[in-house]
Amino acid sequence: MELHTLFKDSFDTFKVFAKLDTQKASLLHNNTPKSIWQILNHLIIWQEYQIRKLSAVATAEINEIDTWFASKEVSDEVLLINKIATFETQIETIKEMLRKMTLQDNNSEEKLKIIQDITVHLSFHLGEIITIMRQNGHYPMPHEMEHFLNAE
Repeated sequence: MELHTLFKDSFDTFKVFAKLDTQKASLLHNNTPKSIWQILNHLIIWQEYQIRKLSAVATAEINEIDTWFASKEVSDEVLLINKIATFETQIETIKEMLRKMTLQDNNSEEKLKIIQDITVHLSFHLGEIITIMRQNGHYPMPHEMEHFLNAE
């Protein structure tokens, strides 16, 4: 069995960062505690931590609170583009690690648990981002998704 097939489409980001600019990344909505910029940075920090764990690199536990940036806004477009690229590279790294994983690997059960944690965590925060974007009119509604996802 190829383990990566268990997580087919689990790393689909549904183009949440497509056409994201500094204004959209900094948006908040009524009672929304975090901006997309803060969520993106949180994901990068948390995923880097999980990649180190998957790589068996000794790493200290991280404190959830330390993964959230205080700044809700980003004004530097290049910085935003670079952060999105970092995020996308991490996703590809995780997918590649999963493609190489077998049940015969040392600690395969632990590694699969980490992959599961990554996918659940990613799904939760992508949902937040989609909600923020939809509330602000910058992301398609469900009936518009097929066209949006298939458009270049």
